[in-house]
Amino acid sequence: MKQEDREAFVFASYAIHLWRHRVWIIVGGIVCALLTALFVQFIARERFRAFSQIMIKEQRKITGAERDTLTPVSYEYLLLNQELIRQVRNEYAKEIGMPAHSMILEMFMEAFQVDSDLVQDTTVRKEYSPVMELAVDADSPPHAQMLMQIWLKQFMKRYGDLLARESDYASRFYSGKAGEVQKALKEKEDRFLVLRRELPFKIRELTSKELLVSPAMVELDYQDTRRSYYKYRDENRIEVNMPEPIQQIDMEGLEKKLVDTEIALAEAKATNDTELTVSLEAKRKAISGIIEKTRKEIAALQKESADMEKEFSELAREVTSLRDQYQYVMDLKNQAEVEAEGYHYGDKLDSDERSDIIILAKPSLPEKRVYPKKVFSCLIALLAGLVLTALAILFDKFIRESRTLVEGSKKS
Repeated sequence: MKQEDREAFVFASYAIHLWRHRVWIIVGGIVCALLTALFVQFIARERFRAFSQIMIKEQRKITGAERDTLTPVSYEYLLLNQELIRQVRNEYAKEIGMPAHSMILEMFMEAFQVDSDLVQDTTVRKEYSPVMELAVDADSPPHAQMLMQIWLKQFMKRYGDLLARESDYASRFYSGKAGEVQKALKEKEDRFLVLRRELPFKIRELTSKELLVSPAMVELDYQDTRRSYYKYRDENRIEVNMPEPIQQIDMEGLEKKLVDTEIALAEAKATNDTELTVSLEAKRKAISGIIEKTRKEIAALQKESADMEKEFSELAREVTSLRDQYQYVMDLKNQAEVEAEGYHYGDKLDSDERSDIIILAKPSLPEKRVYPKKVFSCLIALLAGLVLTALAILFDKFIRESRTLVEGSKKS
C-alpha cells in the first residue's frame, strides 16, 4: 500500500470513529455549557459598569514662562494616578463597610477606564478638552454608581486644587511683571516731568537769543503757539506759556547796531576822523564777536530744544504704552487671584457650580451587567466542550491502536 493511501485510510478511520461517537461529543459540549452556565449563574462575580462624560478646562497659558498646558494624555494620568485611586478606594471602602487593605490597589485600578479619543464638541468653547468618557466596574449597580461619584468628586477636588496652585503661580508671576513695568514707568515719568518743566524755559532762552540778534515788530499773545504738547491719553493741548505778555517789541538788535556802526565808520573814514574811526572799528569788531557768539549759542539751543522735543514726544508715547501695559498686567494678576480663590470647590459635584469641569453625563445607574456574559460564555463553553470531547475520543482510539500494535509485535 502506498504512503498516500495509507494516510488517507488512517484519516478516514479516525473520521468514521468520531462519527460513531458523535453522541458522546455532543454530550461533552452540552455538559461543558451546563457547567459554565451554573458557574456564571451561581459562582462568578457579577460586574456592572457605570458611565460618565466630562470636559476639563485647559490650564492657564502664561506668556514668557515655560508652562505647558495639559494634554489629553496627562488628563488621563490625572484621572488614573495611584494617589487619586487610593483615595477613591479608601472612601469607597468606608462607604460599603469593608477594610481598605482588602482591596489590592493594582487590581482595584483595573476597574477604571478613560476614553479620550472621542470627537470634540465644537459647540463648547475651545479652552476645554475633548469629551472624555469615564467607566468604572463594581459588583452591583448602586456600588458602580457610587464608585463613579466618588471618583469624580475626588478628581474634581484634586483638579480644583491644581488649578488654584496654577493661578497662585500666575498671580505671583504677573505681580513680578507688574513691578518691573512699574519701575520702568516711574523712570520714564520722572524724565517726562523733567522735560515738561525744562522745555518751556529752554524755548524762552532761545527766543530771547533770537530777539537779541534780530528783533522785529511782533504782536505775541500770552501763549506762544509755535510749539504745543499733549497730555497723556487725550487731545488737550498744553501750550508753552510765557511768563508775561510781550507787547510791541521795538528795540535795536545787534545786527541793526552793527549796520549803524558800519555806516558811521564809513562816514568817519570819509571825513578822515582818525580817532572816531579807531573807536568805531573797535565797536564793530566787538559787536561782530557778540553776534557770532550769540548765533553759535542759538544754533546749540535750537539743536538742544529739538532733541528735547523729540525725546519729549517719544517719552509721551512710551509712558502711554507702559501705563497701558501696567494696567493689562494688573488686570491679569487680579483675575488670577480671583480664579485662585474660586477654584476651591471642596466636594461640590454639581457642574453648574464649577467652571473648571463640565459634566456632560452624570454617573449612570447600570441596568445590565457587563461580566460575565452568560450566553456568550455558554457558546464558548459548548464549542470548547465539543473540541475537547473529540480530542479525548481520538486520543483514546490512538492509545488503543498503539497498545494493539505493541501486543502484536510481541507475539510475533
